[in-house]
Amino acid sequence: MPNHQSSHRGVSWRAPLLALFAVMAMAATVVQPGSTAFPDAAGAPDTMSLSMVELLGDETASGPLMLSDIQVVGHQQRLSGYDGTGIDVALIDSGVAPVDGLDGDNLIHGPDLSAEGAIPEVAYLDTYGHGTHMAGIIAGQRSGHEGVAPDARIVSLKVAGADGVTTVPQVVAAIDWVVEHRNRDGLNIRVLNLSLGQGAVDDHRGDLLSAAVERAWDAGIFVVVAAGNDGDAQAHLDSPAIDPHVMAVAAVDSTTGEKKRHWTPPTWSGQGDGVRNPDVAAPGVSIASYRVPGSTVDELAPTARLADELFLGSGTSQAAAVVSGSAANLLEQYPEFTPDELKATLVNTSLTASDDEPKIGAGVVRGGVAWQNPEHGTAPQNHPRAAGSDTGIVAPTGATWTGGQWAGATWTGATWTGATWTGATWTGGQWAGATWTGATWSGATWSGATWSGNGWA
Repeated sequence: MPNHQSSHRGVSWRAPLLALFAVMAMAATVVQPGSTAFPDAAGAPDTMSLSMVELLGDETASGPLMLSDIQVVGHQQRLSGYDGTGIDVALIDSGVAPVDGLDGDNLIHGPDLSAEGAIPEVAYLDTYGHGTHMAGIIAGQRSGHEGVAPDARIVSLKVAGADGVTTVPQVVAAIDWVVEHRNRDGLNIRVLNLSLGQGAVDDHRGDLLSAAVERAWDAGIFVVVAAGNDGDAQAHLDSPAIDPHVMAVAAVDSTTGEKKRHWTPPTWSGQGDGVRNPDVAAPGVSIASYRVPGSTVDELAPTARLADELFLGSGTSQAAAVVSGSAANLLEQYPEFTPDELKATLVNTSLTASDDEPKIGAGVVRGGVAWQNPEHGTAPQNHPRAAGSDTGIVAPTGATWTGGQWAGATWTGATWTGATWTGATWTGGQWAGATWTGATWSGATWSGATWSGNGWA
């Protein structure tokens, strides 16, 4: 594979993306839940497509929320000189395109675990349009449209192609890579953003995604997960947000002109069961982040385009990205923080915006308050573990990188090249005696469009 350096500039990368879009879009229209879309894993499990909800924010919003407006979590931190410098944020998503603001040293490409990893023209790139939107919120450097932590560095791991489909094996393999490489080759991965989720899991015990994120948490990585977008249609958070160890993030609507205390969650924001609720909430309605021209969402929802280079999106995906940026800022200031200490700091300094704890947890994160009130010495969380003798699964140990192979993969200092995942670890579609089920993005809906059964309605 060619070396897709993070220094791609201009429009040279757009040509192959636009040329291949029609073919990939046609493939996306025939992938149905229950089909196998990717050949990565031997005996791969069923895959599922994006689960999106109607964007209700457009009807009440006074206007889009620009990245420069997300001051509730990052503005005061940055005024104090903290902008995520030295902190790497791993983003497991649909890849990141080197658009303006993400075309410099703030982007490193890890392995591409999607089917597109075998296509040199689009390997590592974001043909769907979701991952770039998240990366812009977290660490975008475009003048006038900077992310929450503009000097943090994105480490992109691509697990979905133009159809937005991924599987649990791909996601867990990516998590394992993050854990194994968190401090290798000049990396300093302290935050992991997962703007994705699986809705069919009602208990983190025995859940494979939960076991994987707990391993990352134990390794010192602060894991931020979208709560989900099913509102009250689902009586629990998505997995792995359902795991009480990680930071589960709900969305609030901050576009109405109301003060922060009166921000409320949109009806579609994932809610808890009264026991495991979202930990915090963050802005997640009509967020204007970076557009990927020619990507799937760009072509399917042209009304979401804002000017030439921005795109509107809503979801707990966006809210999670906001919190990941704030976490990077805090870790620059307090690099000694454990994940438990960082979580306690953000939770205990959040602002209650409503009385509905199952929907927004402790309230809206406030990075400008959190950096002045660090929770050092917080006792480790003591929740039941996802894996163990009483759960039916064995705690993960990183074995995903012993059974499978990375054929000819080499580290160039900016990206992995020549990486081909053989999927040998996933023989029979099983891991530790448990069968994988599909994972879906708990991501944005784009300017009123609804994704249902691989069709816009």
